[in-house]
Amino acid sequence: MEDLVNLVTLADGSKIILQDEDDISLSLISNDGTKDIFQFSYHSGGYGGGSLLLSPSERHVIFSYFSGESEEGFVLLEIVNNQFKFLYDSDYLYGEDANYSFADNEKILIQTFRIGSWYIEDAKTDESGDMYYTFGELNLLNLETLNLDRHTILVYPSDDWKEEKTDVGTFLFTDIADGMLSVEMPWGNEMFQYPLQETLVISLKKEKYKTV
Repeated sequence: MEDLVNLVTLADGSKIILQDEDDISLSLISNDGTKDIFQFSYHSGGYGGGSLLLSPSERHVIFSYFSGESEEGFVLLEIVNNQFKFLYDSDYLYGEDANYSFADNEKILIQTFRIGSWYIEDAKTDESGDMYYTFGELNLLNLETLNLDRHTILVYPSDDWKEEKTDVGTFLFTDIADGMLSVEMPWGNEMFQYPLQETLVISLKKEKYKTV
């Protein structure tokens, strides 16, 4: 997690401030003082830092946090009448470099993060003897049901694939349109049929993508 944000400003000038030097809390502050404070408990996995993200409508704020041991999680809060309303806490999930986006008029929160390594010794082989990597997760939180649907992405690299191509680069949801969900990957854009299958397979050998 890079470029940590501990302050976001709303359109009306109010500010949400993350304080985590001792206890972990969010404060909603306007010109006439503090409107609300939301206190977080430390997770058993420890706390390495956190960051804030405000939704486009400013109805929701995400507090994303990490342990420093390849674990990340997030808390989703709703802002109602200058008060914080708790909606969801994912707790720690194994992975790194998480990104968050809202879709469908903020009815869905989409989380992407990497969980795999692209080095030969970490690859696996399927029943046909083909090599693949576990690249990451694409997870969707339904804000009406507050259910988190988790989807694992497997990648079958081409024969001339260069491992370093995926050491850096963006892994981020971009759009849902015409029954397809688009994701920017380090090597380019990929699309998946929506609603998603539990396991998503990208083949860089023959097909552009497929689902199983």
